[in-house]
Amino acid sequence: MAGLVIVGAGPIGAWVAEAALADRVVDAIVGVVDPDDRARRELVASTGAPGYATTVQIPRAELGDVALISFASAAERVAPEIIRLVSAGYDVVTTCEGLAWAPRHLWDAMHTSARSDGRTIIVTGANPGFSMDRLPLLLAGASRNVTSIKAKRSMDTSTCRPSLIAKSGRGLTAEEFAAQVMAGRVGHKGLDSSAKLIARGLEWPHKDVSLDIKPILVDGRAIGANHKARLSAGYGREIVLELSMAWKLEEPFDRVTVVGTPPITIDIPGGYPIDDGTAAHVVAAIRHCATLDPGFYRPTDLPLRFGVS
Repeated sequence: MAGLVIVGAGPIGAWVAEAALADRVVDAIVGVVDPDDRARRELVASTGAPGYATTVQIPRAELGDVALISFASAAERVAPEIIRLVSAGYDVVTTCEGLAWAPRHLWDAMHTSARSDGRTIIVTGANPGFSMDRLPLLLAGASRNVTSIKAKRSMDTSTCRPSLIAKSGRGLTAEEFAAQVMAGRVGHKGLDSSAKLIARGLEWPHKDVSLDIKPILVDGRAIGANHKARLSAGYGREIVLELSMAWKLEEPFDRVTVVGTPPITIDIPGGYPIDDGTAAHVVAAIRHCATLDPGFYRPTDLPLRFGVS
């Protein structure tokens, strides 16, 4: 057990700090990094950890220290911070959606850095990281002759953090919604990554992926968005992932369907909780850091473990 540095003093950082201490996965929060002075001060006050405006300011890691990076979805923003922390001696866990299927040049840079410095980098989360990739892949492993995997996730954003509500496009007109999607400010990041992770796990081709996002309109304004990713692997094989994120959406759920022998369908009434779920996956990843060989790990690269040591 050692210390945890939180990079990104938002809700995820706060949840993970509380969960990691409660589960005794770390001894202490040893740093809070965020350029936003107000957010940083709040988490510093609740954890007693020193605060820093940038990762350049934090001291070198003590043996076993881990850093959580949870401040952005864009791979290009997060990867340099990861490499800096690894070079300072930290294992790194990140919830960055864009790194679930990292661009090849970034994957090479991070994997090389981790191997060279003897550190571990893990990408994890609820989605990507579990509900639409790791869970479907686990279920597909319990069937033969799989030809189709479908995962549908329906979320009520009224129970979600503000940043997720903003990503759903709530309140926008159809024209504003389209413009915000083009600008990268609206829409879930990582649906195509989840499809590729499943295909890679099944050893299917994973280059032919189509993405679509449309607003859910009520009285001319968006209450959320419908996302769809379809991956065609040839010979009639396909992966279809659908995500609906909308305000006051009735009867949220998760459903995974595997077409194979035997066919499998699993439902999670109410849906997998994204906030508590994210914290749970991050805490599990922190545990994994000390047991894995140095390198960069996607969500579906992590071994399954039963029980808590």
